[in-house]
Amino acid sequence: MATPISEESLKYLYGLIPKGIKLGLKNISSVLDALGNPQQKSPTIHIAGTNGKGSTAAFCESILRNAGYRVGLYTSPHLINFSERIQVNRTPLSDDEVTKLIAKVKRTTEKIKTPITFFEFCTVMAFLHFAKQGTDLNVIEVGMGGRLDATSLCKGNISLITSIDKDHTSYLGNTIQEIAFEKASIIKKNGTVFASKVSKKVHGVIKNISDQKSATAQFLGEDFDVQIIKGKKYPLLSITYRNQSVCLKDLELSLLGDFQASNAALALSACLHHALKTGKVISEKSIRKGLKSTSWAGRMEVISSHPTVLLDIAHNPAAVKEMAKSVQKLFSYTKLIIICGIMKDKQSDEILKELTNFADHFILVRPNKERSENPARLKEILKNYNVSCEVIENIPKAIIKAKKNALTNGIVCITGSIFTVGEAKQYLINEPDNKINSSPFTGLHLNG
Repeated sequence: MATPISEESLKYLYGLIPKGIKLGLKNISSVLDALGNPQQKSPTIHIAGTNGKGSTAAFCESILRNAGYRVGLYTSPHLINFSERIQVNRTPLSDDEVTKLIAKVKRTTEKIKTPITFFEFCTVMAFLHFAKQGTDLNVIEVGMGGRLDATSLCKGNISLITSIDKDHTSYLGNTIQEIAFEKASIIKKNGTVFASKVSKKVHGVIKNISDQKSATAQFLGEDFDVQIIKGKKYPLLSITYRNQSVCLKDLELSLLGDFQASNAALALSACLHHALKTGKVISEKSIRKGLKSTSWAGRMEVISSHPTVLLDIAHNPAAVKEMAKSVQKLFSYTKLIIICGIMKDKQSDEILKELTNFADHFILVRPNKERSENPARLKEILKNYNVSCEVIENIPKAIIKAKKNALTNGIVCITGSIFTVGEAKQYLINEPDNKINSSPFTGLHLNG
């Protein structure tokens, strides 16, 4: 019989968060060594980047699982439940497994007297679970940066780099080149890296690191490519993917937004390369089914209609800009209300500036996190843009008011942080009167 995660276990685990972020691999290496180095049991597709890591990981996992692989998936942070972070064949950890893993890692850190951070602890749990489950391949998302991230101890020679933009500058550097260096440092010796379309400066950084490590760098738009075509099932994307040996036409994607085309292309490149290097074949049928059935909560997720309620975890200016473009392209609406809560360490001014380009009204909230920015400060920023806004700190109350004011043909877009979106989704799925969509596009007012 399944038992709930013990309160004591979670209290211990979350108690590690105030210790903060400590970049470096010495302590986690010692803990993994004491546990028999579970990270070496199966190969990994390792994903770094500013935006798009989660979606790319989801595409990879879905393609591989549909091709018959047993796939571990490690992403962070979680949206609602901790167990979302660590999954095998898209089955999250059970409560009992979480409790046992916490106990095992805790015993080890105490035995060897080596403290580790919250993220390091979670990463060790993931490696242990994947080893026990006998995964064929793991898809692992970097927590932050790459060079000194706990996930960089994974085994494998395939690295993916999604978009690179400014984020976490206090840890990763203030220039794009510095940030690119940290992220591109996940490239393994003699490995292969697939990178999205990047600036000339970032391209140079990735190429230099690849050359230093005798690795092969392949870039979107040069070594492989993707073309968006308007499919028969609009607003779903259809793409044509090409690399040096294959051309796959009319591949349907289940995730909304044009930006998902490049994420899908990265994922597909990695999966095909892994199959090639291991002497296996991933069928076209598996690829089509994998891309078409990929799900990723909280990214351009339409959770209900009448009015349309859209969730997007965009938390930096580049991500917000892409989200805004997608909303304006995909949806027809009379009014757009933004519910926004941002963390203190994010670029609030730039995020809000991007949102003002398409919002009719803002409701500013405060997620239940110590790092949450005071919505009163966000309101002060918005005064510079002459937009309608108000503060309702409580997220459920903000949603109730926004849905009422948006009316049937409006959109309520909840964004600014994964924590804002997580709280909102938890409320919405438990709200009796909320019309959760069985199909993500039922009753929506779409352009096209």
